[in-house]
Formats: sequence, C-alpha cells, structure tokens
Amino acid sequence: MSRPNFFIIGAPKSGTTALAHYLSEHPEVFFAKPKELFFWSSDHPQARNRHNVFTLEDYLRYFRGSEGYVAIGEGSTNYLQSHNAVKNIIEFNSDSKFIVLLRNPVDVAYGMHGELLRHYFEDVVDFKTAWDLQSQRAQGEKVPHQCVMVNQLQYKDVASYGVQLERLFDLVPESQRKVFLFEDFCGNTKSVYDATCQFLELESNGRSEFPRMNAARQYRSRILGRLYQNPPQLIEPLMKRIRHVYANASIPMRDWLAHSLSKREPRAPLSEDFRDQLRKTFRPDIEQVEQLLKIKLDTWY
Repeated sequence: MSRPNFFIIGAPKSGTTALAHYLSEHPEVFFAKPKELFFWSSDHPQARNRHNVFTLEDYLRYFRGSEGYVAIGEGSTNYLQSHNAVKNIIEFNSDSKFIVLLRNPVDVAYGMHGELLRHYFEDVVDFKTAWDLQSQRAQGEKVPHQCVMVNQLQYKDVASYGVQLERLFDLVPESQRKVFLFEDFCGNTKSVYDATCQFLELESNGRSEFPRMNAARQYRSRILGRLYQNPPQLIEPLMKRIRHVYANASIPMRDWLAHSLSKREPRAPLSEDFRDQLRKTFRPDIEQVEQLLKIKLDTWY
C-alpha cells in the first residue's frame, strides 16, 4: 500500500476544502476521504475520535487503492496549529510535502467559531463571549459537552500563524513546503492551483473551472443537525458510519444531501469595535508572518 506524501495542513477556513477538492479530481492525485483524518496531531488526541483513527493501521486504511498515483494526500487543518503533527509526519515520511493557505486571522478566528457552532462543538453563540472564555477553557472549564475539537476552542491559537510557520520552517526544507494567501486563492484560483500542481510534480490537466466550495451553511433542523454532528453516545457509532458514507459519496450526491439538510446562511459581520480589538491582538503575529514570508500583509491590518 502506498503512503501519503503531501498534506494540506491549514489554516482552517482558508480555502483548504476547495483546494483539496480540485486536487482530488486530478487524475494523478489520490486524496483521502474524509479529507481531515486528524491522526498526526497527537497533542489533539480527542480529534481522532471524529473518524476513529487511532492507530497507523486505522490511518493507512484510508489510502487503500492509492498505488500508482503521483501525489497521495490528506488535509487536516489542525496540523498547522498542532505542536507535533509536522514532526510526526516527517518521521513517518521524510519526503512529505506541506501546503499551507493563510487568511486574515480575524476572519479565521471568527470562521472557526462558526464552524464549531455548526458541528455543535461550541455552545456559546456570541463570538466575543466565546473569545473571552479561552483562558478558562484552556484549564478545562466551560468546555462544551462532547466537544472533540477542544484545541480549536482556542481561537487566538488557531489563527496565530507566526509560531506555527516557524515550527514548520524549522522542520521542513523550503523545497517541501508551499504557502499561499487566501486572497490570492480567491482572486486567481487557477494560478494557485497550477502552482500547487507544479509543486506536487503533477502534469497539467488544463483545469479552468473552479466552482465555489464550502460556503457557510446552517442545518435546516437543529435537532437533526445535532444528531448528525454530535449525537448521544448510544448512537454515535451509527452516526460515524453515516458521516463516513457521506464523506465517500460522489460530489453530486453530497451536494444534494447538503442542500436537503442545510441552507446557506452567511454570518452577521463582527462589530467594528470588536474587530479592531482583534486586529490589535493579532498585529504582532501578523508582523512575524510578514518577516517569515518576506511580504506585506497590509489588508490584514
């Protein structure tokens, strides 16, 4: 059985799902289903419960049939936040390549909050209140029941890329890592896609259509959404199997199910006062990212 040789590691809410989907349709690429297996971040142990991926044997099961593909990958966005995921991957396969997409940290923190709400891993609807709970939650207090993504409740840590990139750069040579900005991905998706294919040593497949993916959605029924995403322990094994079937379904089938069970519902914007507070909080980190990438990120300020 072939082993994965590339990883889309973050940041969350920065276009990773779309890029993974576009790559998965390339004839030389095998991409894991589900996209996020959360295996290598051993400092986020509860995340492995999401798909019951606890051992290397469990993990490699998702790459059956990958023989003969040039690029074999997965895309767990918590690997960038994790303190040991990249180190664990390099020990597993020293030739691994890493792809990072970065977005304005204020938008990522707010987007992460919305994502955890949708999965019922967050129970505080107001983002400012949830933000102010970070210290308590880091001590294990006021953590939502059955939340398996507890590290992602640390919204500042999720979107603090400076230390994350330093960790990556210390461990991975430049030839094995690629960093893109979300703004570039949205503004010229084809250019980023083509650069990714070149990075992964793939033949050009002439792709020119890039449909929008992973728009903000809410379940039509809160009861149904909770049963699917965060069910009672008694039926959790059944729902994990259903989620696995969904992850492996064809794109048309997944689109039909998503439309049937949920609706697009953009979130209300943050208040300007709180957004300004967050900008100031993230400013030192943004400056560090600018130094590491040797670019200016004026729009992030």
